Amino acid sequence: MVSPQPFARLVAAEIDGRTHNIRHRQTQFHRLQSVLVQHINQISDALRTDSGNAPEEIQAEICLALKELRTHYLSLDFEEDLEREYRVARGRDNADAARGSGIVYIIPGTHTMLFSVVSALSAALAAGNCVILELTKNTMALPPLLRQVLQVLDADTFAIAEERPDAAFLDKTLVVAQTSTPSLSERSLISPVTARTIAVVDRTADVQSAAGSLVAARFAFGGRSTYSPDVVLVQEFAMKAFVEAIIHHSSKYLAGPTGEERQKTANPRRSSPGVSLLDLAYKDPSARVLVSGSGWGVVEVHDRASPLLQRKVEEKILVLHPITSLDDAIDFSASFGPLAATYAFAELASAKYLTQFIDAHVAYINQVPVDLLIGPATPVNVNMSPSRETRYTTAAFQVPRPQFVSQSTNTALIRRVLEQPGSQEALAAWTDAVAPLPSTGQTAGWRIGFFEQGIITGGVITLFSFVATVSTLGYYGFAFVRGLRR
Repeated sequence: MVSPQPFARLVAAEIDGRTHNIRHRQTQFHRLQSVLVQHINQISDALRTDSGNAPEEIQAEICLALKELRTHYLSLDFEEDLEREYRVARGRDNADAARGSGIVYIIPGTHTMLFSVVSALSAALAAGNCVILELTKNTMALPPLLRQVLQVLDADTFAIAEERPDAAFLDKTLVVAQTSTPSLSERSLISPVTARTIAVVDRTADVQSAAGSLVAARFAFGGRSTYSPDVVLVQEFAMKAFVEAIIHHSSKYLAGPTGEERQKTANPRRSSPGVSLLDLAYKDPSARVLVSGSGWGVVEVHDRASPLLQRKVEEKILVLHPITSLDDAIDFSASFGPLAATYAFAELASAKYLTQFIDAHVAYINQVPVDLLIGPATPVNVNMSPSRETRYTTAAFQVPRPQFVSQSTNTALIRRVLEQPGSQEALAAWTDAVAPLPSTGQTAGWRIGFFEQGIITGGVITLFSFVATVSTLGYYGFAFVRGLRR
């Protein structure tokens, strides 16, 4: 007996193009936003149970999730969509036409899970897709709550999977993987969850500002974000001042009305099993624990072979390492492969040099955007610039389907050559094709570069030494001959 088609209703909805209707998408957004707001207290409690994050961190996650939803909803313009639909009927090109990829399968991450779900779901809905959200059964509090509240969405275009479908089905979907998952589909949006994030603090940096930003980025949201700095490379001449600033800011961050409570609360979702990084730091002879508390610490590591510098940090542990120069930072960063992000704290010329030669998917100058610490890492296997307003762009969930009415200049050119051989137009096309390329505009002349300067300098020194040697020998030779004559 042939097994039934999984998610048959969504497959049927994809075929009949139900999600292409902009009114349908707008209705889904209204339902989604309304049900999330109605259950906001239960959602807050579930997030607190799952993450142990501070109340203000939970509020920040909810605010960012709802803003993400609103931003994608506002991108849906009925009048503009109608105008685009009828361009061809009015004799105009529809070059930017696109439609949804079809069915989107979302595998959400556990870090700030509400935002992770909403960011991917809202982008997929806005792009005109059917969506399957994977919420497996586990001990977390949020997944069962989401399974309950998301039932308000259209059952023909949205579904929840408690078990992962087979590879044959997934290969027909666009998979959004926010966790470390093997490739499940030829079409996928993959977050680089294992990629490292590095910060560089140059001697020209504002040390106090850099220390405050990096402490907050490492300790916020349990230190579990992909974009929390795994290693901070500090110019050795700035290390003393930077360490003093780090100790000040870390103590201030963990103190206050809720500071002691934060230190006493065990992290229920610490991703690193076994011995913590702080325990390893105390045992590492090349490491020095500068300041620490319950479940947090600041560590300075000197040996580049230390295992403390070879792992992704998923705890509230800030790791510092001295560098001798900007080039040293670039060379050391290269050993980690492509980075998720680089934070360069330096004067602008030095920051430009660093971010130009450090291979990172994104770079930030003299800042750590705190919104990046919430949710999944931006997919890196998409050939488009990331948005600073949403974690996922609508275009990433669409496929281009352009429609052309007009004739291109290339078509006109080739038709003249093929249909009118020997004509003036065909000869003109040939003349243009074989004509030299325009000048680069570079002025003529010989420029003395770095290597030429070295050659000239070496030649001058050699010539000077030769002349000096000949002169000395000539002087003593003349004196010797003169002595013989006496």
